[in-house]
Amino acid sequence: MLLLLCMMALFSLGQDERNFVKNPSFESIGKVKKMGQINQASDWDSPTGKGADVFTGSKKGLPCSAPNNTYGREFAMDGENYAGVVMYSYNDKQPRTYLQTELISPLKKGVEYCVKYNVSLADLSKYACNNLSAILTKEGIGVEGKSNIVFEKEREFENVLYHPMNKMFNQRYNWETVCDVFKANGKEKYLTIGNFHNTKDTKYQKLKKVAGQMGQQKAFAYYYIDKVEVFMLDDPSECDCMQEGEDEMQKMSVIYRKQVTSEDGFTPAEKIKNATIYFDRLKAQIDASMLLDMNNLIDLLNENPSIKLELIGHSDKVEAEYAKNGGRFAAYANMGEKRVNKVKKFLVKGGVAADRLTTKWIPDSESVSGGESDLDKAKNQKVEFKLLQ
Repeated sequence: MLLLLCMMALFSLGQDERNFVKNPSFESIGKVKKMGQINQASDWDSPTGKGADVFTGSKKGLPCSAPNNTYGREFAMDGENYAGVVMYSYNDKQPRTYLQTELISPLKKGVEYCVKYNVSLADLSKYACNNLSAILTKEGIGVEGKSNIVFEKEREFENVLYHPMNKMFNQRYNWETVCDVFKANGKEKYLTIGNFHNTKDTKYQKLKKVAGQMGQQKAFAYYYIDKVEVFMLDDPSECDCMQEGEDEMQKMSVIYRKQVTSEDGFTPAEKIKNATIYFDRLKAQIDASMLLDMNNLIDLLNENPSIKLELIGHSDKVEAEYAKNGGRFAAYANMGEKRVNKVKKFLVKGGVAADRLTTKWIPDSESVSGGESDLDKAKNQKVEFKLLQ
């Protein structure tokens, strides 16, 4: 029994309970003797005849050790192990490789998920490329031989996910995040990571050899991969992997700070009216500055169990315009709905019965600016409360 409890504790430390990916950082691993043995990492495999690689800190010496290995030197982002794949090869002289895993459970139709993984370009890669991508499917992908998995038809790319800028990842000695939002069609259960584009449609960059790096450069773009995640999305900002300078709007933070002189002597109805919760732009997470109001509202509702509330979620028209960019940005649509659901969840967790709370949200198309300054717009990023008789 003690051994079982210890094993469960170790699993809980290595597995985020909301992550649908098993063994997300390749820490559960067998004996790795040579390259191409991704199948030694529990729950991972390759869908082609050319296996992806796994590097482990438990192995000393080249080629598949960590941090030093046959393609350079990199410390794991999480734990001591990571995987590696070929995303691009000059003139297709080297077959690409891919990672594939079966999720803990199928995804639910209509629910938004964040798909996220981290990459680092190997030191001896002669090239960097774009089109680093992932795809979620109902069945596992598989091709015979050491072939590239290349999609030709537009519909085949419908579930392919990229970094929002689909940029070339050319950073060595540095982990960068690839992520995108996926709205499930329902029953997707397999995640595959790789490059699914024709070589002619893949942008690449030729790189100089790192000064002092031992070994010969490889004529391909080779990426280490670590910490793979698929999780249900409550807030679009949780799936934000834009780097500084890539999106100015993402860096703007304006939350309306309300002022209530005193709540002493206020009636419950007046307190409820003053309890409006304001949010940062493009976010549904409850800001720390609003926690006192939330907790006061929980106390009021728990002290007055007959009170029922309607929660009304709002967004600003700027957020609605932002969502029209499509793709990953579509996740910023219906921010009023996301905010009101987040507030209801917080209240229920605080002991308020769910059947005392009804919710509605104002459609993005009906959002009202009320002014042109950032502060005026921030006043619309809110959840307000209406006392039900």
